[in-house]
Amino acid sequence: MKNALILFAFLSFTFCKSPVLQKPLPVSQVEATSGEMILLGEINHANLDSSSLTDWFVKGFNEITIDPNWASKTKPHIEGVEIKVFMGTWCDDSHREIPHFLKILDALNFNPNNIKIYAMSEEKTTPKNWEKSLEIFNIPTLIFYKNNIEMNRIVEFPKTTLESDLEKILNGESYSHSYL
Repeated sequence: MKNALILFAFLSFTFCKSPVLQKPLPVSQVEATSGEMILLGEINHANLDSSSLTDWFVKGFNEITIDPNWASKTKPHIEGVEIKVFMGTWCDDSHREIPHFLKILDALNFNPNNIKIYAMSEEKTTPKNWEKSLEIFNIPTLIFYKNNIEMNRIVEFPKTTLESDLEKILNGESYSHSYL
């Protein structure tokens, strides 16, 4: 009985950390100006994984592999980092980058409580104006914070690769996004 309780506690802890097993946040499905149905508002990995509007996410996420050596080398540097992601479920760049980025975070065992993901309209707005004063002009925009101070950001696409750009940001190396 004691061994069963220990196993249950271990499995509960392990699986509760997985972003895929989070419960989806309540989110709006709205018709975009293009006529396409999109997600709008704060979302999480579970929304992307389970929505009928994001089959591109599941396919892309499952196709990506992350080098475990890179992940183990990078993992200590992501401690204490918080991330804001602005993306669009209608946006081809988000379709390409977001599955890859979330697969990276998964490989790093990144705490899902330290990431906020915002699905934007085609006008690059959110219902609660989360983008206000953050200068979101192109998406996806991935903003990295430490101690509530912006470390840096990746805008629309990485300069080299997501892994390489992320590593530079986390190590405090010189980095400017693609539009600077």
